[in-house]
Amino acid sequence: MIRLGIITKFIVKSILEKKLRTFLIILAIVLSSGVFFASIAISGSLEEMIIKGIRDSIGDADIVITPTEKSSSPYFYMNKAELYKDRTEYIIGEIQKNAVYKPSGNEEVSINLTGAAIEDVQTMNPFTIEQQHNLYPFEGRKIVIGKSAAEKYQLKVGDSLELELGEGQEISRQKFTICGIGSSTGLFKGASKSIAAVVPRDFLSNMNNARGKVGAVYIKLIQPEEKQEMIQLLSDEYKDYRVFELFPLEEIKQETLMISAIFLMLSSIVFFMSIFIIYSSFKVITTEKLPIIGTFRSIGATKRMTNYLLLGESILYGIVGGILGCGVGVGILYLMSQALSKMVNGSDGMEFKAVIQFSGANFVLAFLMAVILCFVSSIIPILKVSKIPIKDIVLNSGPKNTKRRKLWMILGIVFLVIAFASSFITSNDLRPILGSAGMLLTLTAIVMLVPNITSIFVKIFETLYVFIFGNIGILAAKNLRENQNIINNISMLAIGIACLLLINTASYDNVISITDQFRNSLYDIEMYTQKGDRNIEKRLLSIEGVQEVYGDYETYGVELADRNDRISRIKGIDKSKILNFWNIEMNKDSQDMFERLDEGRNILITNTLKEKLNLKEGDLLKLKLKSGEKEYKVIGFFEDFAKNKNIGLISQRFFKADTQSKYYSTIYIKTSQNPENVLKKIEAEFIRLKPYLQTKSKLQEEYMNSNQQVTLLMSGFSILAIIIGVFGVLNNLLISFLVRKRALAVFKSIGMSKVQTVKMIFIEALTGGAIGGLLGVMAGTLMIVILAGTSNSKDIHFPISSYLLYVVAGVLLMLIASIIPALKSSKLDIVSSIKLE
Repeated sequence: MIRLGIITKFIVKSILEKKLRTFLIILAIVLSSGVFFASIAISGSLEEMIIKGIRDSIGDADIVITPTEKSSSPYFYMNKAELYKDRTEYIIGEIQKNAVYKPSGNEEVSINLTGAAIEDVQTMNPFTIEQQHNLYPFEGRKIVIGKSAAEKYQLKVGDSLELELGEGQEISRQKFTICGIGSSTGLFKGASKSIAAVVPRDFLSNMNNARGKVGAVYIKLIQPEEKQEMIQLLSDEYKDYRVFELFPLEEIKQETLMISAIFLMLSSIVFFMSIFIIYSSFKVITTEKLPIIGTFRSIGATKRMTNYLLLGESILYGIVGGILGCGVGVGILYLMSQALSKMVNGSDGMEFKAVIQFSGANFVLAFLMAVILCFVSSIIPILKVSKIPIKDIVLNSGPKNTKRRKLWMILGIVFLVIAFASSFITSNDLRPILGSAGMLLTLTAIVMLVPNITSIFVKIFETLYVFIFGNIGILAAKNLRENQNIINNISMLAIGIACLLLINTASYDNVISITDQFRNSLYDIEMYTQKGDRNIEKRLLSIEGVQEVYGDYETYGVELADRNDRISRIKGIDKSKILNFWNIEMNKDSQDMFERLDEGRNILITNTLKEKLNLKEGDLLKLKLKSGEKEYKVIGFFEDFAKNKNIGLISQRFFKADTQSKYYSTIYIKTSQNPENVLKKIEAEFIRLKPYLQTKSKLQEEYMNSNQQVTLLMSGFSILAIIIGVFGVLNNLLISFLVRKRALAVFKSIGMSKVQTVKMIFIEALTGGAIGGLLGVMAGTLMIVILAGTSNSKDIHFPISSYLLYVVAGVLLMLIASIIPALKSSKLDIVSSIKLE
């Protein structure tokens, strides 16, 4: 019997012997396990990034109580919340007030005053007092500011600080004494446009005739799992006030898990390429080892033992690649987190910094994935070898399976049909799953059909090459038919080009979508403030450069009582102004349709929503709104005109009645002057309200930058697959050279010159690159169709003008990779090569 030590020694020697192939297999496993590790860990990292950003800005409370439009007063007592003091770590009451500081005659700076005890603020949102003067007792007209504000405006402890509080006719000037300067952490952290400051709570409550009351309560629980129960209890106590979770963990988790799922779907591209590389490599390994396996079998080794020998090599690759992949995965995770941190949006002053968070389970799963990937990819070639009889192995006379190519051709066509059919699935739940499956089936089908398609192309090229390259061209074309290594290269090239085409097209579609969205938006500035109403509208119209103002009413996530679905956004429109601010396309007269909205509870919905809900004119939709369930009649449909395609338009009159809304959701402004200059005037006018303001051009720039980050992440996965593919192509060309070494020597012996040999190899590369490029473009186009069907997109932008570039890129890649084999063939020694067995 063969000893285990001999087998182990043989495995290690085999791995070290073929250094390039070993590097290629381990590279494929490392990148696959690395992107898998990053994809499963990114949800936790992103979740931690968002929570940390919010905590650093707002604090670590679990529950918040604030007034609403329905509240009898903006201030309330804390006594009801304090009934549950034994279940909390802290209950902190605050009053927020906006003020204005004028460091010079023309400059005005917004101050965000927090009325609270210093100890309470430090508990909830920690900072340290770096300088103080007569800080305690903290009462009266004392104020604490941040270090950055003190340095910027050259303020120090003991200085007097005059602030303007209130608005309009109720402005009062109050003098405070700076008694403390806080570190640039907690409340004083962040690059907000306004300055944060702390004053005694009693001062602000007395000033607002709310002695003993607060404007908001922050609660941290001893047992966070009691959060929902406490929210319900406090909601019963404060019926007219809003009681909510500061960190909606479930919502954050759902969003981050969805992002993780998208990355896992993208990483399947890398998995597919890796599986193909390992599978093709082990086909070569098992073929090379046939004589040795025959020897082992002839001296007593069983099939099981020779299988263990090959599987041992496979698992060893998996172990090494898995360990290295976990390390690489941490780096990929950091890069992904860094890119995502630039895409997360928060309120003014919030900073989201890249955070990486992972667990031991992530490492274990990534390691197991590497081992399983290697095992699954290599098991088929290993089992095929084990079925070959000893006699056939020794005599090298195994029968060739001629039926396999026909079976693969049939399966490939079936897979393409199924993949194409997946783009017509209407189920919203099944679309993402079947879309991913459809893309993988497309790539699988291409691999299966490459030999047959190559044969067809070879017949075409043979006819052309007679006139272009002569006999050398015909010989080069025929070499492609049975050269499995070149066929593998064509497959890898097609996969890489298909994935790159898909991702670039998805990015291009996003750019087109963003451009169209802003082209259809006719306003110049977007504004949000808490209590936007007609008074705000009048003040805006009085500002020089403001041409027209539109107050927009919106509500989000409206449930449909009679369907298990919801409408993402309902807008209450002003029929006389809406078309001045948006281009809304519909089959019928737009103004006439808007007039009809005012005639009753009627609704216009997007064509996307029409298809999603399978609606027609005259259908009724029962909407769950604040005033109860209301039936709206569908009177027409319009083209999508904003980034959210699930939108309904109703009359402003019925919107206010049914949603009980007093204030605008957003205010849109058209200007007659430079929007940037007008925005600065609006900021100065409303400095005490601190509204959110942004020009349309800046918003478009932000969307474009965000899209660029998404594209960068998506392209990263495709680039990793292409890196594996490039090394795979180079490896296969070198293997092809070694396999054909004797044949090339025979050609030279009968008169083929060095130039002709090199020419033949480059013609093969040219042909293989052209076929791979064409197949990649075809597969990529089908994947674009599947993506469009999965995302329910009607407009597909096929980048036909760039198709030729992808094919040319494929040809160039194959030509460059063929340089080394071509140089080696030109230096071939005829005698030693013909002797080679």
